[in-house]
Amino acid sequence: MPEVHPTAILEGDVNLADDVKIGPYCIIKGPVTLGQGVQLLEHVSISGPTTIGAETILYPRAAIGYEPQDYKFKPGAPTAGVVVGERCIIREHATINAASNDHTPTRIGNDVFVMVNSHVGHDAIVGNNVVMVNNTCLAGHTTIQDKVTFSACCLIHQNCRIGELCMLSGGTAVTTEVPPFMMVYERNEIIGLNLVGLRRNGYSSDDINNLRDVFTKILRENMPRDELLDALSERMESSETIRKLHAFVSEAKRPIAPVSRKRNVR
Repeated sequence: MPEVHPTAILEGDVNLADDVKIGPYCIIKGPVTLGQGVQLLEHVSISGPTTIGAETILYPRAAIGYEPQDYKFKPGAPTAGVVVGERCIIREHATINAASNDHTPTRIGNDVFVMVNSHVGHDAIVGNNVVMVNNTCLAGHTTIQDKVTFSACCLIHQNCRIGELCMLSGGTAVTTEVPPFMMVYERNEIIGLNLVGLRRNGYSSDDINNLRDVFTKILRENMPRDELLDALSERMESSETIRKLHAFVSEAKRPIAPVSRKRNVR
């Protein structure tokens, strides 16, 4: 049977798995579904429609599912809400806003760590195993692929995409699209490959060496998108990493982040 503290307030359609724990002064406004093993510590606020996946933990003052911060959204309009995956950790004062549409929710994947004061804007899509260190802010309609790591205080402009296994230095601001496997610094500066992340995630030496060769001979040239796609196409058969790069660039709707010319990139 769920454990609900007597000071917690539950309104509307709230579905709780049998081992959910809800702490003091939490407020839940349905429709909300909390999966197996979900824990809400004190002063957590959730507004529906929201679904929280199994074994996710929410810390004090986290606010999930409230209306999008979007001038075009009319208060009280229908929203697809928020879906949070399994085994996520949502720390103090983190916010995840509801979608600005009524058919596709703001979505957080599995095993995501959202640290203190971080923000996920409306209609964002965050993949699995993403880490958002304190005060990181994702604007509306951003797409974050799997296993991205944001150091503290990163800022991502609306409609931007960050590719798989990217790592962003503290205070980085992004207004472009960052291809997979890159390390990013300051404002839109690619400064190298996330070699440690590639090795830890099981990419072969051949995959990594092919990627390094492409980085050195192609990406450093910061060529126009069509030329970049042609150059990557010639190497797509060589490895999975190059195929992922090509797929990402081919889907880009904003400029691709440039490789820094001010630093000794690798």
